[in-house]
Amino acid sequence: MSNTSLWLNLAVFISSLAGFICLALASDRQGEFLLHRAPRKQKRRIFRLIGWPFLAVAWLLCWQGWGWSIGTVAWLGWLTMAGAGLTFYLPWWPWQEKKPARVRPAAVTKPVPQETGAGKTKLASRGTLAGKTGVTTATATSGSTARTSPTSPGMTSTATTASWFSARNWIFASSLLAIPAAFVIYLTQQGPQPVFGNNALQSQIGPWSFALAETNDQAPISGPTGAHRKAFQIRFCQACDPHIRRAYLQVSKPEPMPTPRQAFNSTRWTRSVEIAIPPNSEVEHQLWLTVEAKNGKIYHQAFDFHQVSPVTAAFIEQIP
Repeated sequence: MSNTSLWLNLAVFISSLAGFICLALASDRQGEFLLHRAPRKQKRRIFRLIGWPFLAVAWLLCWQGWGWSIGTVAWLGWLTMAGAGLTFYLPWWPWQEKKPARVRPAAVTKPVPQETGAGKTKLASRGTLAGKTGVTTATATSGSTARTSPTSPGMTSTATTASWFSARNWIFASSLLAIPAAFVIYLTQQGPQPVFGNNALQSQIGPWSFALAETNDQAPISGPTGAHRKAFQIRFCQACDPHIRRAYLQVSKPEPMPTPRQAFNSTRWTRSVEIAIPPNSEVEHQLWLTVEAKNGKIYHQAFDFHQVSPVTAAFIEQIP
């Protein structure tokens, strides 16, 4: 058995991100922003036909890995991470076109209205002449600026290349890649699941092989109701999962069937359950595994506590 939790999470994240990228390319605004041209109707349709199946594949991976309830929550969580990462990164897309800077028009001095009188007429004439001179000067200045603004193609290409490799673009590109990188490091540090460890019990019930292990090596803890509880994991072979309807785990032999509270919470791959340790438990009661096949058959098998969970066995021995 191989540890699929790391690859499953990576596959869900990559599928979600690819789906959102395709849907962004299929839209008018984001498609033109990313492609530097408006996408045609046929290309938008193709991007939609690719994007939605990517999101559906991500949901199917979550459903097969964690079941429909937990898988749906995990799928929504990964959609949020992929969508948020893409949304915050789009404004800092390094290869976006630079918009030309707007040139402010030169200020124009309004002529002073003329008034009657010899002295006042002379002042008005001077104001009018100054206004005309200001207009002429502003026009000449803007004309000279317009003549000197164009640059050669080589300078434009060099400036565009420099903008691609600017420090700001590198920072935001690294921040986007840091999200999946940090999650991969986190999953790597978590190590393999207990069912893949050396202490896992390898056995077979009916026609199916499995690995059974305690979730941690701590003693049973007291729950909200006061009863002590202990968590376990089980993993059947990959070919076994399609034939198994439900698996149960409890202390002492079930009569005739365990309750739903003692059922493992998934239908594929690694399944987990938290069972209650009754106050009157004894080591001789053993740990009982019940598997219900899809054809209706029921299989029971008992295990010694010392084989599966030595700390639970020591805890039961200390019960007065």
